[in-house]
Formats: sequence, C-alpha cells, structure tokens
Amino acid sequence: MNSSKPSAVLAGFYVVALKATFLAMLVVMLLNISTPFEFARERISELNSGNWPYVIAFRFGLLVLATAVATCPLLLGMRQMLAPVRLFLEGKRERDGIQALARQRIINLPFIIVPLNIGLWIFIPMAMFFTLFRMGAMDAATAITFSLRSTLVGLVSSALIFFSLEAHARKELIPQLFPEGRLYEVENTRRLSIKRRVRAFFRMGILLPLTHIVLTLFVLYLQVEINPMSTREYAGSVLIFSLVAFVLFFIGSGIMTRLISRSISHPLTIMLKAMKSVRDGDYNTRVQVVSNDEIGILGDAFNRMIQGLADRRRVRDAFGRYVDPRIRDEILSGNIPLDGAYKHVTVMFADLRDFTPLTATLDPKQVVSLLNGYFKEMSAAIKAHNGLILQFLGDEIYAVFGAPVADPDHPLHAVRAALDMDAALARLNRGLEQCGRTRLAHGIGIHTGQVLAANIGSPERLSYLLVGETVNLASRLQAKTRDMNVDILLSEDTAACIPDDLSGITPVPFDEPVSIKGFTEPVHIFTLGST
Repeated sequence: MNSSKPSAVLAGFYVVALKATFLAMLVVMLLNISTPFEFARERISELNSGNWPYVIAFRFGLLVLATAVATCPLLLGMRQMLAPVRLFLEGKRERDGIQALARQRIINLPFIIVPLNIGLWIFIPMAMFFTLFRMGAMDAATAITFSLRSTLVGLVSSALIFFSLEAHARKELIPQLFPEGRLYEVENTRRLSIKRRVRAFFRMGILLPLTHIVLTLFVLYLQVEINPMSTREYAGSVLIFSLVAFVLFFIGSGIMTRLISRSISHPLTIMLKAMKSVRDGDYNTRVQVVSNDEIGILGDAFNRMIQGLADRRRVRDAFGRYVDPRIRDEILSGNIPLDGAYKHVTVMFADLRDFTPLTATLDPKQVVSLLNGYFKEMSAAIKAHNGLILQFLGDEIYAVFGAPVADPDHPLHAVRAALDMDAALARLNRGLEQCGRTRLAHGIGIHTGQVLAANIGSPERLSYLLVGETVNLASRLQAKTRDMNVDILLSEDTAACIPDDLSGITPVPFDEPVSIKGFTEPVHIFTLGST
C-alpha cells in the first residue's frame, strides 16, 4: 500500500459504511414492498399506476438521501476515530504517542463504529415509522413490524460493516502499523475470538434472518382476517415475500460467510505456506500478523519459533567452525552422556619434529602460516577417511577414528589416513623447497582400543575428549617414531585389524618388542610398508 495516499486508503472505510447502509436500506425497502400489508399494497399500486419510472426514480432518490442522512453520524464518528491514523500515514509519526494511538484506534475501529451503527438502526426506523403511524399512513402493527424488521436488518448490516472494516484494515493499514506483528500487546484494545466469530455468523447470518421471517409471518397471521385480499392472493403474496426474503438473506449470509471464513482461513493459509518454506530450509520467511485473536497470537508464536530456529542454525553453523560438525551434531542431539560412553576406536597423534627450533628462525606470522598450511593438508587427509580431529595441540594433531559416529573399519581408515598424510607432507615439502624453506618432518602414532568418550571440562566450557590407556599409547607411539626413525608407528592391535591381502598396505613388525614409557610390558609395534 502506498503511504503517500492516505486519503485513498482511509476512504475505503467510509465506502464500507456507505455501501453496507445503502444495501441494508434497499433490503428493508424490498422486504416492506413484498410484504402483503396495506401500506405495501399502496406502494405497489403506485408502481402500477402508469407513472412507475417516476415513482422508482423518486423512491431511489429517497433511498440515497436516507442513506446519506443515516450515515452522517457514522462517518463523523469514523473520521474522529481515524484522525491519528491519518496523521501516521501523512508521516507525522514524530508526534508524541501518535503511532501508539493510531495502532489502538485501528484495532478498536470496528468495535466503536458498529455499536454506533446499531444505535442508528434502532433509533431511525423507530422515529420514522412512529411518525408515519402518527400521520395515519399505517396502522400500529405495521409500524411496529417495519421498525423491528429494519432493526434486525440493521444488525446484520452492522455485522457486515464490522468484518468489512476489519478486512480493509488488515489489508491496507495493519501491515504498516504493525510490521512486526504482536497486535495483542497493544493495551486498551478489544478482540474478537474465533469462537465469538462463529457465534456472530450463526446469530447474524442465520438466527436474525429467521427471526425476521418468523416475525413477519406471525403479523401476517394476525392480520389474515382483516386483509381484503382473497385467500389465494394472500397466499401468493406471502410466497413472494418468502422468496424475496430468502434471496436477500441468502446473499447477505453468503457475504458474511465469505468475510468471516476469510478472516480465519487466509492467515492460516499464509501460515501453512510459511511452514512449507521453513521445512524447505528458508528461515528468513515470516508470517504477516494482522489480528490480535488466537490466530494472531499463533502467528506471533510461529514467527518467534522461526527466529529461534534461525538463531539455532546460526549457532550450529558457528559451532561447527570451532568444533567438528559430527561432534556438534552429537552434542546438540544429546547423544553424548554427561558421564561419557565407552567406545572401541583408533586414536592417532601426529607431531611435527624439530619444529620449536625452526620457529626461532621465523617471523611469528610465518610460523602461523606454516602451521596452518600443514594442518590444512593433514586435516583434509584425516577427514577424507572419516577421522575426527579432536584438538590441535601446538604443532600436534590429536584425532580419532570410530567416534563419536561408529565406524567398523576405523583401524583401516586410520592407517590409510596416515599414508595420505605422509603423501601430503611430501607435496608440502616440495613447495617449501621451491620457496627456499626448510623441509618439515613428522611422526604419527596409531593405536586401537577402548576409550571413554566424554565431555570434559568446567560447566562453562567443555571439550569432547577420550580417556584411557589407548590414548596414552597412541601418544607414546608418536613420540617413539623419532627413536625408531620412521614416520608411522602402529600398535599390534591396529596392525591385527589390517587384512593380509589388502593391496598397497603392509604392516611391518619390528624384530623385538620395545619398551614404552608409562607401560610396564614391552609393546609389539609395526610400521608401514608397500607391497
């Protein structure tokens, strides 16, 4: 909606009131003419007198004039109610409280205008038909009947005005006044619940028309003795009235049904579309909340839910940059018990040799660049074989295969990752030599066994780590690679899991078991050779 044309937007409210009042008066006139009362028969006689074009034009002019007069108080009250809204649309939002007042008025507008309209439909017909009675133009029963039926039609018209004003406000103004929704938070406002909407449809769309028909038929029954028409003519006139009433109230009920059903179904349809977008991964979608009833509250809750999902995804993505996504997913899903879980895994440690003396000859930025380049290549090799890097410890890599996600071939994957790491280091060294830098060397220790996988740390900061002798032995094997003058050392438990007929990989045992610091018994160790 173009906020530069506030008059065009606000005019829609006045048009709603005028249309509903004019149609209601037209309905009253048609019902009165079609009723076989003496007053109605005189009107029909006028139409049959030969001057019917003049009579119709005159009656239509009276209808328009009556509509204008009857709606004057209504339009004045509406203008007063919409004054803050006009100021808001004209851009005068800097005035103290003008936006808050405009919000309050646009929500309360139907609740204020409709009681005023009902009062007019009670007072004006009563005054008009009482005057006709005093003038002798109709008897008391006819005057009372016409007055009551006008009021009943006015009640239906008031319901149509209510839901039409609400629909216009929802379409044109509420999105501007409430871009973030939350209409229910506005103080001193009225609301119409879904239950009351359904009741309003039953009373205004069904009960009142039936009451109107029953009232008219009852009065006709009382006047049957004094009516000069024959029984057949009388019955025909009653039938015509019934058909006219049926058509008019059928149309009116249809309009009301459409307004009420749309006020419920339209926001729900929008919400369903938004749900589909969220299901497809679009967390930027939002529901336009245009009411303060249960559906509006549900829409606000839905928007908060989407915002929560979007925030969670951002946290999840950010979390995944600092923690491996597999650990992240296990933690967020609650699959890692607070007291840990025992797992059969393969642990790997990889460490750069003689790196500390090398850093003394390099600029700190060069050290960081060198480490990042090494870690990048090693990480790619480990991840390519389903490995998980738990920590970077200075120039050392601590990784595991088979946790937190189970992998039945974790020993073989760890060995293949180690071979790829050796190949990646060779490529990295060729690049360093071309730049005139010192080659790097590393040692890799691998051991397979049982560990306790748990979140370890303080309540404020936790790390997913492994506890047990398996971790210690893998770390000792890495340190032992220097003494054994090899790049890769495997424990006997890891070597035993490598198939004998596996092409390209052959665990090569050392002649004698070796002593490992921290372990009382010597350990059989293996390196890797190619067939």
